[in-house]
Amino acid sequence: MPTSGAASGWRIVLLTVAPAVAHDFTLSLRAQGHEVVALVVPAGVRGLRPLDLEGWAELGRLFEAAPPSLDVLLVSERAHLTSRLTELRPDLLLCFFFPWKLPPESLALPPLGAVNVHPSLLPRYRGPCPLGWALREDAREVGLTFHRMDASFDTGPVLAQGTFPLRDEDTEELIFEKLMLASRRLLPRVMERVARGDVGERQLEAAATFAPFFEPAYRDIDWHDSARAVHLKVRACRFAAWREGNGDARARLQGRWMRVQRTRAWRGEDPRSAPGTLLARQGDELLVQCGDTPLWVVSHEPEVG
Repeated sequence: MPTSGAASGWRIVLLTVAPAVAHDFTLSLRAQGHEVVALVVPAGVRGLRPLDLEGWAELGRLFEAAPPSLDVLLVSERAHLTSRLTELRPDLLLCFFFPWKLPPESLALPPLGAVNVHPSLLPRYRGPCPLGWALREDAREVGLTFHRMDASFDTGPVLAQGTFPLRDEDTEELIFEKLMLASRRLLPRVMERVARGDVGERQLEAAATFAPFFEPAYRDIDWHDSARAVHLKVRACRFAAWREGNGDARARLQGRWMRVQRTRAWRGEDPRSAPGTLLARQGDELLVQCGDTPLWVVSHEPEVG
């Protein structure tokens, strides 16, 4: 039974590397009468943007604005996770953007179990890179699933699901905002099902697909590809997971390599120049000819190393 002895007032531990999750979920859970006793963050995990210097600065700002009394627990190794969680005496574990697979000993700790949030409509896009693959495959909507955690990644019973539309002009920031909004809307329903002891619906294994790490070669832009293909690659790379480090899309232009973070469609007449031709500059924006039509490179910076 929960240590609180009631259907409300649970001791909840959040596990995440995303500052927005830490901030928004803490406020939402506290509004529902629960106690968020700690935020658990893994140390030394490569390839996760929220753990770079800018991410840490954002995390600090968020916690300055959030309600007090939330401890941030930095765990150095996965092997130490269970012992640290034991000290917190959680009734429920809630994970969202947490890169480690929880060991069976950790999953067995909380009386109410462990719930993960996965940014896809499970069983589709199981694995470390669901948003990246959805964007890479030109999805028109993005899914979100709250599910109970078991011994494998993203395979446990489903507690709640939702979707939100994806538009071509949606930036990385807007997509993440939509994702957070969808998760906040679903969270109360999830907590109600957990309170009832609802085990959730089993996933249909025959419908499962996998979203693995991106291959390093995918980063490279070929200006002979269509403008649409280049645009999808740039957006997908911003949400990609890589085995070693992050990797924005990159391109060679006028003899130099650059990282490309954002593009937008060209709305004019196609000049039909050779692919890779720099057609115009507008401030920092570059108009580059692709295999069919030009494409605006809106955000970019030199490739280092």
